[in-house]
Amino acid sequence: MPKRSKLIWATSCFLLLGGAMSAAQQPVAPAQLKQEIERLRVPEVAWRHIPWNPCLLDGLQEARREGKPALLWVFIDRPADDARC
Repeated sequence: MPKRSKLIWATSCFLLLGGAMSAAQQPVAPAQLKQEIERLRVPEVAWRHIPWNPCLLDGLQEARREGKPALLWVFIDRPADDARC
């Protein structure tokens, strides 16, 4: 295949691919997007039924009492002087 033909073929593929990608990215209505998200959501997830304890000390005490391990989930979004626990 001559060099010019390869260039034309590659340019054509690029333009077709670009057109397909731009057609796939049409604006979506918020209600339609919400429906699609809800369709993908799993209704019953086991971790949602775990009785999470927001206080580390209470959680460790409960884990010792029941003879089970404690899982510590750390997410820093509170000020250092937060008095919840």
